[in-house]
Amino acid sequence: MGTDLQWSLAKLGTRNAAPFALVCLFLFASCATTDPELLKSELNARPTAQSASPNDYAGEVQFSISDKIPTREKSVPYTLNAGISSVTSTRLGFRGLLDLREFQVQAPALLSGTLEQSCSLNVDVKLDDTSAKGDLIELVGSVDVKLYRCRDKESEGGNGRGARLISTTIGVAAAARANVRGQCVHFDLADVVLQPTGFVGGLFNLIGLTERVEEVVLTKGKEFTEENEFCPKLPSELSSLKPVFDSGGTREIGDGGIGVALSGSIDTSAVTMMELLAVMQSRGIVGGEG
Repeated sequence: MGTDLQWSLAKLGTRNAAPFALVCLFLFASCATTDPELLKSELNARPTAQSASPNDYAGEVQFSISDKIPTREKSVPYTLNAGISSVTSTRLGFRGLLDLREFQVQAPALLSGTLEQSCSLNVDVKLDDTSAKGDLIELVGSVDVKLYRCRDKESEGGNGRGARLISTTIGVAAAARANVRGQCVHFDLADVVLQPTGFVGGLFNLIGLTERVEEVVLTKGKEFTEENEFCPKLPSELSSLKPVFDSGGTREIGDGGIGVALSGSIDTSAVTMMELLAVMQSRGIVGGEG
């Protein structure tokens, strides 16, 4: 927390300023409103038209895989529709579309929670909706912010808190993009917009608290995406193929459905073929000495 913000918070917590802030809270908190479409329109990250359907990713050999994404709460199902085609004598082309619409439905419950719980500040995020728009994933929700007088800065979490000075709910919108790295999908936070409203929102801007909350959202969002790379798995029969993805990204499925395109290649060297034959032999698909 910067020096200017510390000074502002200290000033807010003085004997004369605290009653004033409390009165303002009761008088003007009811004026706070959040417009999701206005929030999204203020994002600097702009989408490019990118839509897809499973049929776009057909090949000479087509297959569909259903599996689950492990999360902190529970596993969420997804589907991978893919196609493999011959490119050269030693390589196969791979194109796939991850259908993440079931994860999209459950995202508000999975991604809501506490972002910061310090002596002077508590920040809780509530995600209301996620949708794909072209190559962007748009997230809309709200952030509940509570500011406290801090009695003991050395204490952990909220143990050293004194009286609550002020609280409000701020509208928030974020934009993210899916990027492909190696054999995994990584989600990068492209932009965040906060919408403080009413007198309390103006007060948050004045004392620098809006910038502090934005910093918390960006930092925690980056930490979450870095810790949650998603690496789709092929069926055990095809695991030795090990496709290497070199491009892809967010795709809109239907009207706002979240999908991720995968494009790459598969090595078809003698070693890979022998590994495939060994799997087929172990499953009785081909004969051989046991």
